[in-house]
Amino acid sequence: MIRHLLLDLDNTLYPASGGMDEGITRRMLGFVAQWLGVTYEEAVNLRIDGLPGYGTTLEWLKAVHGLKDEKAYFDAVHPESEIEELTPDPGLRPYLQSLGLPMTLLTNAPMSHAERLLRFFDVGDLFEGIFDITWHKGRGKPHAACFLDTLNTVKHTVGDTLFVDDHPKYVRGYRDLGGQSVLVDESGRWANMAREEGYWTIPSIYGLKTLLVERGILDS
Repeated sequence: MIRHLLLDLDNTLYPASGGMDEGITRRMLGFVAQWLGVTYEEAVNLRIDGLPGYGTTLEWLKAVHGLKDEKAYFDAVHPESEIEELTPDPGLRPYLQSLGLPMTLLTNAPMSHAERLLRFFDVGDLFEGIFDITWHKGRGKPHAACFLDTLNTVKHTVGDTLFVDDHPKYVRGYRDLGGQSVLVDESGRWANMAREEGYWTIPSIYGLKTLLVERGILDS
């Protein structure tokens, strides 16, 4: 019985079609290019080749390319000015409250980024806990310990928790633990994969309540 929601932050609480997703990717690739001393285009290809074996770009850079200064990476990818890439959403807070289930936030971004966005949307106090990549010592989603340590801290389990994320790799990681997941797929890009692998999908966070009612998790 689902009694708890484990929610991703980026491209889950706000749409991927907004400016922040593009901005984060551009800054991330810019950092990769600078760190490796290659062109931006080369950085794109190197990341495509290297990332499948790792949970995040940061983890890949640390494991393969000797990056040690996490702060430099986070400062480059998540500057304070990133907040200008977001669009206000005054409906998000009442909508999350209407779900009527305890919620925990799990992000592969740093806490500074998470707190900045949660203040912007005025939803930080709605979560039982906020867990970032540094809390997990750089090994975030989809590593099993990331999910299990988070849930153990807030006194929930994989069995009573529905995980909501926009990234198929992370959804698969939760499934491998025996958990149920919802994939946020704004464009329908992953529709066939979701059907084949047994994930529920929604186009945005605003589809979650309908899904919960349809699946008998919430009363109508």
